[in-house]
Amino acid sequence: MQIPVKYLPGFILISLLSVLSLPVTAANSLEHHPSPYLAMHADDPVGWQMWNPLVFKKAQAENKLIFVSVGYFSCHWCHVMQRESYQNDGVAEILNQHFVAVKIDRELRPELDRRLIEFVSQVSGSAGWPLNVFLTPEGYPLTGFTYLPTDVFSETLSGLQQQWINRGDEISAAAREYHEALLAKEARSALVESSGMGIERMANAYIRQSMQIADELQGGFGDASKFPQNPELLSLLQLIRQGKRHEPGVSEFVQLSLNMMASRNLMDHVNGGFFRYTTDPDWQTPHYEKMLYDNAQMVLLYFEAEKQWPGEGYAQVAELTLAFLQKSMRHANGGYVSSLSAVDVDNQEGGAYLWHSQALGKKNFEYLNDSWQLSETESFLVPPLIGIAARGDRQRNQLIRQALQSVNRPLMPVDDKQLASWNALMLQALVAAANYDAKYLTQAKQQFAFMSKAFFNQRQLIRFVGNSELAETTFEDYAFVAQAFNQYARLTGDKQADALAVKLVQKAFDYFFVDQRWMSSRSKLMPSGSGRWLIQDSVMSSALTQWLDAALTLPHMDTEIRSTAAALIKRQTRDMLDTPFYYGSLIALRHRLKK
Repeated sequence: MQIPVKYLPGFILISLLSVLSLPVTAANSLEHHPSPYLAMHADDPVGWQMWNPLVFKKAQAENKLIFVSVGYFSCHWCHVMQRESYQNDGVAEILNQHFVAVKIDRELRPELDRRLIEFVSQVSGSAGWPLNVFLTPEGYPLTGFTYLPTDVFSETLSGLQQQWINRGDEISAAAREYHEALLAKEARSALVESSGMGIERMANAYIRQSMQIADELQGGFGDASKFPQNPELLSLLQLIRQGKRHEPGVSEFVQLSLNMMASRNLMDHVNGGFFRYTTDPDWQTPHYEKMLYDNAQMVLLYFEAEKQWPGEGYAQVAELTLAFLQKSMRHANGGYVSSLSAVDVDNQEGGAYLWHSQALGKKNFEYLNDSWQLSETESFLVPPLIGIAARGDRQRNQLIRQALQSVNRPLMPVDDKQLASWNALMLQALVAAANYDAKYLTQAKQQFAFMSKAFFNQRQLIRFVGNSELAETTFEDYAFVAQAFNQYARLTGDKQADALAVKLVQKAFDYFFVDQRWMSSRSKLMPSGSGRWLIQDSVMSSALTQWLDAALTLPHMDTEIRSTAAALIKRQTRDMLDTPFYYGSLIALRHRLKK
């Protein structure tokens, strides 16, 4: 039996052989971990290890492959793979005897997660979570995959172990050569003269490429699963507001996307807030995680849309999302939690969001069914009762919504980690809200007060509140917090916020700008490259865009750093010219500042 090519890179096609294992147990180091995701794996029979230098020492001393499993608390398929495989004694025996098994919360190690996601995408064509990657004892990625059923997973483990015994040196050399080839490819994406494409042409190229992959019938990008893709939509919206409407249909597409996201099932129309994505192209079937970074960015996006198209209901969407964040994601001690799980306490996916006709009552069900054709026999997501797509009697809709909100529903477990860059996005959202309506100023002040204390330890920025040693503080954290404090200072005139923003910009430059390139992290456990000339947008806008915006707009910025930032914002690479879609936030910033 051959492992399918989708699971393994071409240089390691291997035959699977059965391996007889004696029962082996190993100490699991995750008990009482403050990450809910890692803590939930503490009872697995797998001897999970923490990500640290001892992992590599152990792997090298015992000549074992390192198995790195990456996930996050709100991820549905992460729960499934734990239940099926990581709590399976047979799987645990193989992992404990033949591998050094490491469990990673992707939200605590974002740069490690990014690198492994890129690797698996390169060797298999796609990637996601749970993300499972094998490293050689020296730290070179070998192969990887996402969810696998237990039988396939067990066979893959056994086959890899057999191949490692028989061809370890050859496999290790191949992994090292593959890594070096990738570094050489990155190096070839060199800087090009900025005069090669001026900012107006670059903005036009971004809009044109965006529209080439835009779904002009359903909104959003692509024709499969639909994600909000906030950085891309916000960049288009900012360029529209800056007068860039050259590509036909751009404004119509952005409005269509905004309307579809707020009126279909990406949005929870009873409890509020947006889900992470839908599994279909027309926004109907959500994957039920709710992430802080998504919802904070939605607030920013819809308030920006309100400026462009006032009176179309976009501010109401932003305010409904803020109300959800205040009610469901604000931590009791201040700040905001990371996510709400996709599965409830009874292990049902989306349990708190699905309803039956009985919950509405006969008259209310008939009333809503007239407009929305609901199912009388199956569970359903409640249609929009208020907002852009609401139909019928507004007062009656609101009463139905309030009645549903009062029903005692299965709980959606909370990942209560408070993360720096995500909370910074929330502060940016509250600043945008306060600029729209002064009633939000108090919430913005509370968030800044919390962040200015909780996210600093001995004057050093930390990523994970209360647990500075358990997470890597990245360029993303410095950049987003600096820009959030910058925006807050401009809103309020707060001198402390301005001073902290300046210090964070300076420290980010000192820590992460190395030999004219940007390093995302200071951690070097795995072999790494020499950094990046530019940083792409991802689920959040580029950290480089955030840093440049702060460096160029803070009134008391060091003149040397400001002049360096003024030069860096003009950088262009071959990759940026070929695929401007991935650099929208940087292009929109350049266009706004005309740099």
